[in-house]
Amino acid sequence: MTTPIARALLSELESLDRELTAVAGDRPALEAYLAEQQREVASIGQQIRAKELELASAISASELIAQMGNRNNAAARVVGRISLFLERLLLDAELMKQTDDERRLKARVSELERRLGADDSDARLSSTLSNIAMHMSGYINALGGEFGQYPARLDLYNLTVVIDRPGRPIYMNKTGGGANHLAYHLAALLALHRFASAYDRPLPRFMLIDQPTQVYFPSESAYLEAGGSIEQTERDADLEAVRRLFEVLSRFTIEDAPGFQLIVTEHANLRDEWFQAALVEDPWTKPPALVPEDWPELPLV
Repeated sequence: MTTPIARALLSELESLDRELTAVAGDRPALEAYLAEQQREVASIGQQIRAKELELASAISASELIAQMGNRNNAAARVVGRISLFLERLLLDAELMKQTDDERRLKARVSELERRLGADDSDARLSSTLSNIAMHMSGYINALGGEFGQYPARLDLYNLTVVIDRPGRPIYMNKTGGGANHLAYHLAALLALHRFASAYDRPLPRFMLIDQPTQVYFPSESAYLEAGGSIEQTERDADLEAVRRLFEVLSRFTIEDAPGFQLIVTEHANLRDEWFQAALVEDPWTKPPALVPEDWPELPLV
């Protein structure tokens, strides 16, 4: 027969058994929860260690910067002491003199730089040569010179006339005989004086040309025999070339450079009215010639 105490104990044991059974059923979930918590603890520990490394690096960098700052400060102090020593090394009067010299030289440099910046001589020279060349080709063509269809220019470095033919320039000494050389020389001189006259440059307003038509005669003796004779000129000379030459010179003094004086000494003579009107005196034929034949016979006074 079961006593009340026994029944109470049995009831308590059954309650405990049920609780143990419930606890045993919840154990897998508890173990999984515990494992998750352990993983979180490990991750947090890793983050703490990483932050500790970053903090240590920052502290080291800060210390290095502080050391570098101290070194820079020390270097600055050394430089300052050296500067102070050098300044005290010179006497005050000498230092002031050198300061004045420096100021004066700087002013001189500034003035030279200003003048160099304003120096446009090269540009003005190029412009002048371009203006002269603009008329040279026209004169060469008018005088019947070879290559007159191409631009011509003055070469200051070689002191000659250059024809800018496409592909390769031609220098005056490569252009043939005397008629070409006369055309190039006269073209350069006329273009130069035309520029000086047009822009009021300080060049004399006259030019003397001695015996330019000699190149249009077959020989020097034939040229000398002309002696101012119209008939001899028409018989022996290239009459068209002679007339073309004097027409260019006449047009230059009337149209291109009004008031310019051209003095030409010549053996050739033309019957054209404009040519005869330009003669300042009769041809110096014999008699009387420039030096009369009886002069050497006159007694000395």
